[in-house]
Amino acid sequence: MVSGTGPSGGPAQSASTGAGGGSPSEKGGAAPSASASVSTPASESTVARRLNGLDLQADDAPSSQPAASKKKKRGARAVGPDKNGRGLRQFSMRVCEKVESKGRTTYNEVADELVAEFSDPNINIHSPDPDNPSAQQFDEKNIRRRVYDALNVLMAMEIISKDKKEIQWRGLPKTSMSDIDELKTEIVGLKGRIDKKSAYLQDLQDQYVSLQNLVQRNEQLYGSGDAPSGGVALPFILVQTRPHATVEVEISEDMQLVHFDFNRMIPLY
Repeated sequence: MVSGTGPSGGPAQSASTGAGGGSPSEKGGAAPSASASVSTPASESTVARRLNGLDLQADDAPSSQPAASKKKKRGARAVGPDKNGRGLRQFSMRVCEKVESKGRTTYNEVADELVAEFSDPNINIHSPDPDNPSAQQFDEKNIRRRVYDALNVLMAMEIISKDKKEIQWRGLPKTSMSDIDELKTEIVGLKGRIDKKSAYLQDLQDQYVSLQNLVQRNEQLYGSGDAPSGGVALPFILVQTRPHATVEVEISEDMQLVHFDFNRMIPLY
């Protein structure tokens, strides 16, 4: 316990000892990034970096048909970008361009423009299969799914916002110099904490090794019959203070209570 003032006028320390922790899911694995066949503005480089690794197959647009029936109609699908090399990352950049240029728009407006754009034979790498009349219809639905997923990705990144059916451009995230300086300061602080914890861990390891050596030595002494006659019985408390500290000690008559008065903080072991 802590009490009183010490003889030197400073704060006194007293110690007594007694005996006794929204967006739809994306099916399929990650696919390699698609090569863009449409020129992109300067802002796309930032979006591309932030959307790196998001080139996934977009199969989760809302649909009233069960998944099993869709598989029966369309058959097996290849995982990754479609036949024209269009991936979610490219669609996200194109959607980003569309919303940025319009300011306010809707999903249908963006999807219709992209369907018309990618259906242009001058843009498409492969023309529709003449032996498969439903190929063009499937490609349009695939584009709309990817636009839907791209909008969800951009909303999650807070680049765009959605109010009911209206989609609004918010802007690309910006990093200021103050943010960078703040992050650098945080890194320095975290490194300092790591260094302190590492030093503390090393101290604990040293204590453990010392105690293990002490136990081994005592076992050898008692095993050889050369055990010391004296010693301190366990349990005990070790009180440490500086050589010139003022210490007052009071011991009860039955030797069961010891009262210490110190003029400064002391460690107990």
